[in-house]
Amino acid sequence: MRYLFLLLLIAALAPMMGCDDMRPAPIESALSHLSTAELVEKADSALERLEYSHGKVGVNLGRVGMRMELRTLQSCLEQLGYFEGPRLGILDDKTVTAIEHYLDSRDHL
Repeated sequence: MRYLFLLLLIAALAPMMGCDDMRPAPIESALSHLSTAELVEKADSALERLEYSHGKVGVNLGRVGMRMELRTLQSCLEQLGYFEGPRLGILDDKTVTAIEHYLDSRDHL
């Protein structure tokens, strides 16, 4: 009976603690007003800060701000038409492919 009470208590408290939605907040609104040149500059800056090279990043994505940096890059690449996928700050195959396509065609933007 005690365990049932605890289970019900936890279930009732979880929504009040904000645990019902753990997905990252959208960041596209902060980037939606940027021009193509500004998006390119922001993407290049993110790649530099992430120390991206040949499908890998040189920084620890667990470090404060690095996953957000990758999410910002994903959002920029999405607005530039290179990335279709969830912007979760994970360096997956979709993200690497988008980055490589962006780098290959960057001079033509």
